[in-house]
Amino acid sequence: MIEHNTIELGDMRLHYVEAAGPGPALLFIHGATGSHTTFLPFMPALAQHAHIYALDLRGHGLSGRTPGTYRLADYGQDIVSFLRTVVGKPAILAGHSLGGYVALWVSAEEPELVERIFLEDPPIYLVELSRFQETMFYYFFAVLRKDLPAHRARGGTIEEMAGYVGRMPFNEDLAMLDMAGPAWVQERAEQLHLLDPEILDPALNGDLLGPYEPDSLLSKVRCPVQLLSAQYELGGAMSSQDVARTVAHLTHCEHTAFAGVGHGIHEERPTEYLQVLKQFITQDGGIP
Repeated sequence: MIEHNTIELGDMRLHYVEAAGPGPALLFIHGATGSHTTFLPFMPALAQHAHIYALDLRGHGLSGRTPGTYRLADYGQDIVSFLRTVVGKPAILAGHSLGGYVALWVSAEEPELVERIFLEDPPIYLVELSRFQETMFYYFFAVLRKDLPAHRARGGTIEEMAGYVGRMPFNEDLAMLDMAGPAWVQERAEQLHLLDPEILDPALNGDLLGPYEPDSLLSKVRCPVQLLSAQYELGGAMSSQDVARTVAHLTHCEHTAFAGVGHGIHEERPTEYLQVLKQFITQDGGIP
């Protein structure tokens, strides 16, 4: 059974879901503009092997809004407080995109709280502004930053947001509704309807990492890491050079590449994603 909960951590209200199970604690951390809902389909199967948590990052989903505090360390400190207050023991962190970066930050800064980490296509080097501006991610964020405040100001509905998401272009020939289907469109509409548009500013301004630098952050991580990468040419966040550089800086890392898949591996290849994650959380100590 999946339970919904809310906890006050200082001035921050975090919403999370929990599915009790045997074995280690596993905390899902979603990407920018997402929410805990993206991981709900995996929780029943994984709860047979672990105690599962999935939260909404600040500014996302049903968690609190904190304008001006949406940098990597802000998210990371929330996870640290959550692990200490709610989980109460070292956990496996499974992060997608920004969530993967947050997992790295927690592992580097508070290693005693992390057993091992599972990274799904994190934008380790893509956050550098000149490079980020050349990607579809920048275009998507910039459009949302312009349109979401207007949606909120006029009291826009989730149904209107679903229409907006469905009309978004996937490529020159297809809209998102044609490509991803109505269920995906509805979920993204609900996520964007709840989103604080200000979470986009640090990425758009090139200040998401604050004082942190990717290589030094990676070099501080000592726990086992499983890295999944999507295909860069299809919208993945890591080129082959990024993967090689990331693995070189991590002490214990295994890498799995998903060919023919874009940034949302868990959405496009859910069965394979679940298989790799299940193996990671059930093997003794993570990576040998």
